[in-house]
Amino acid sequence: MKKSILVIILTVLTLGLFKPVPAQAAEQKLPSGTDRSQIGQKIQDFVKEHEKTTAGMETAVFDKDGTIYRGNFGYMDRENKVKADDDSVFEWASITKLTVWISVMQLWEEGKIDLEEDIRTYLPKGFLKNLRYDKPITMLDLMNHQPGFDETPLYNEGDNKTIEELLLDYQPIQSFEPGTTTSYSNYSTALASYIVERISGQTYVNYVHEHIFQPLGMNRTAILPDLSDNAYVQAKRKEAKGYDAQGKLLGEVPFKLGLYSVGQATGTLDDLQKLAQALLGRKTLFKRPETWTTLYSTTSTYPGTDIARNAHGFWASHYGVTLLGHNGNSDGFSSNLYLDLENGIGQVILTNQQYEQVYNTQMPELIFGPMQTVSEATQKQSQPGYYHYLRSYNNGPLSILLMMPGAIEKIDKLTDQPALLSMFWTIDQSQGADRIEVGVMSAERLSDTDLFKHYLVLILGALALVFALGNLVLSSVIGGFRLLLRKTKSPAPRSWKVWNYLTSIGILLFGSNLILLLLVAMNQFQNYPMVEPWRYMVFAGLGLILTGCAVYPLVTKDRNGLGKGRIFLTVLTSLSALAIVANILYWSLYQWWVM
Repeated sequence: MKKSILVIILTVLTLGLFKPVPAQAAEQKLPSGTDRSQIGQKIQDFVKEHEKTTAGMETAVFDKDGTIYRGNFGYMDRENKVKADDDSVFEWASITKLTVWISVMQLWEEGKIDLEEDIRTYLPKGFLKNLRYDKPITMLDLMNHQPGFDETPLYNEGDNKTIEELLLDYQPIQSFEPGTTTSYSNYSTALASYIVERISGQTYVNYVHEHIFQPLGMNRTAILPDLSDNAYVQAKRKEAKGYDAQGKLLGEVPFKLGLYSVGQATGTLDDLQKLAQALLGRKTLFKRPETWTTLYSTTSTYPGTDIARNAHGFWASHYGVTLLGHNGNSDGFSSNLYLDLENGIGQVILTNQQYEQVYNTQMPELIFGPMQTVSEATQKQSQPGYYHYLRSYNNGPLSILLMMPGAIEKIDKLTDQPALLSMFWTIDQSQGADRIEVGVMSAERLSDTDLFKHYLVLILGALALVFALGNLVLSSVIGGFRLLLRKTKSPAPRSWKVWNYLTSIGILLFGSNLILLLLVAMNQFQNYPMVEPWRYMVFAGLGLILTGCAVYPLVTKDRNGLGKGRIFLTVLTSLSALAIVANILYWSLYQWWVM
């Protein structure tokens, strides 16, 4: 009996002594399974492995109460050996958008915004001019990047204008019904920030400083285009240089973004950590617990699944755990903010490298576990073919940019697409075409018919340009020889010669205007906006002139005096003019009123 009592006592003591240990051990581990005390060494080893392609990088891993690890690596200016340190400032790029959604939710908490109300309620009458659908656009649509808007330029040179003025300067065409298509949209976020201005009665910069930066003690963060709202940041930003993903120096990196609310915030890692830690710990930014609950509730899922995609503007990332946050890319900087709300762990990453992926997407696996990739079931559903990303110009006079290199991607076998195999995505067939749903945007499969039409129209236009150039050069050379050799005048009527020259010149003017447009689109001319209406007025005017030129031979009597050679030339010239008119109509290049 005594022995049994002794066994029971020892068992109770053993359970009492050792039961808490697994719980304590679990608290010391990150979601990846790595001990908190070891994460610093793992990150340092990871950086050393990739130091050859590293410019500057800073990161912090933290929980609700404090910092688990913080590290600065590399240089803000490799050429002059300016190291990245606690005082360095980086561009947040699109992480800035989180300030918009926080602002919107603050006004929602105050009862000043209804997330499901048509946003036109909060805008001046007739503000949005290029809407194609009667269905209302809600604030939730803006948060989910689902208002249906095409891409829009970022207005790099518009820093002297207000957000309202820039939003009026160029409004993207609405190509999709609201709520049906996820397509990352700077315009949507800027529109939400303008609504914040109208409801709060403050400029966006003043609102953010008063309601976000100051309450969190973020004294080293600026957001205006020229960073003039924080003298320290403005001065320190001049020390930083931008590099590409391989660590090669880029040219001069501008830091003036007119739509500053969507991507211009710049500051220290410590300040970004303060924001992230407040979001993780659900502190300071909102007054009521239910606001936090609403903020982090899922508002968009991957089509046909219950997998979170967006939560009131916070994008979901799927590693060993589901994370909420936002990434950012600007001309020379990349960044990321991750929140593991379930385990109370967060990470922020800042680099001065454009489209950097090693630190921004691979390194977080050390903290949060392996990134989820596309499932085998999804791979089997995917259809080979040509895909184009819907974050583009799907309609209107900029739709010709769809044919730019990189806008359409051929996918025959997923094994030939390592990038797709290494990320998470799903298939959506609910919109009438196969779509690959990748994170913040969708890629849609082009039908063979559409692809054939696209290329046919372009090829005919290219042939017309080649013909017009040859025709103009040859006609000029022949005319010059006749003049030099004092030969008899050409038997062709003078009016026919004028028509021949005018038509060829009109075709070449179209080509020149189009080439200039494409160069601007490829950022070859930074100070030459591609959205100026006059550019498309030129296309419209040339379309009318060339239509007249194409039909002129049919209504004039001059053709009766032409030989067989000139009749053949006349036919080719007219067909060339029609090919250019077909391109102007097919690509809607005449629609200057939507620019």
